Amino acid sequence: MPIGNMVTFDKGSFDGTIDYDFFTTPTKLNTALKEFTYVINIDSKPEKVYIILNIERDKNVEPKWRLWLNDFSLTKEFRPNIEVENGSRKISSIIYDISPLVKPGRNEFLITYKGIHEISLDCIGHVTFYRAEKFETKYDLMAGILVLKPGEEMKFNCDGECHLIAKNVGKNARLFVDSYLITSENEVEEITMRKQGEIYVRYMSESNSRSLAYIYNFYSINYKIPRIVLEVDSKVDKDSLDVIITNLSEIELDKVIVNVLFNGLSISYKMFNDVKISDTLDIKVGLPLNKKGNLVIRAVGIKSGFRKTFDKSLTI
Repeated sequence: MPIGNMVTFDKGSFDGTIDYDFFTTPTKLNTALKEFTYVINIDSKPEKVYIILNIERDKNVEPKWRLWLNDFSLTKEFRPNIEVENGSRKISSIIYDISPLVKPGRNEFLITYKGIHEISLDCIGHVTFYRAEKFETKYDLMAGILVLKPGEEMKFNCDGECHLIAKNVGKNARLFVDSYLITSENEVEEITMRKQGEIYVRYMSESNSRSLAYIYNFYSINYKIPRIVLEVDSKVDKDSLDVIITNLSEIELDKVIVNVLFNGLSISYKMFNDVKISDTLDIKVGLPLNKKGNLVIRAVGIKSGFRKTFDKSLTI
């Protein structure tokens, strides 16, 4: 059986949307790198915001650090919510409710590390709740650490959209999340799946019985959303592209982002705020002279952190 613990830190039904993001590049904190900044962008006034950190270190090391949010000191002590010891290593999960301290716009979460022994910040992320008319979200948010050895498996229940953070510590080992396969060694991966039912996580290694896999987070989210539709029309005229975006949604949108790509490279990026029902957006884009290829017009409608994307392709 896997060792460790994964707990639900929030569960229920909410009249709004849930936005989440993670930074999954492991970062070593030591005497050479003593600070790490994680940016939290908040679209509008949030109902709740959590931040989740996952740390790995030698079991004899007690990290000395201070955590800051927008120049406010959250804590100067290392206080893990969940901690698992595995051989010579300790893995910690830290969860904070930072709802009273965040503000709309850019927020900076800063770790200042004062220890001489290296620790690894494997991943850091946040979850934001936004109130929104005509939205309903059922959710189960779990965090912690589960350590799997080769041959072990476990299952999670997915109710629509599921999000999992995992790390394969073993060489020549395979971590299966249903049909998704993680083979990268010592890299943290973020997996998003859409499914109703059980998700199976299996760990396999034929050559190294000391291989391990870590499961850090699992979110199950089910949205009931209003109709969000962006109609994308376009016309190519010699060296220019005319784009017309119409909001056919049943709700007003906080933002509409329009990105035009030519042969995979962005040639125009526009953002519009407070787009009302039936509003029309007109955009004129210059095209490269005498070049042929593929155009993609990508329009993204955003409401309270929820995003829906509409693509239209053209060949010129």
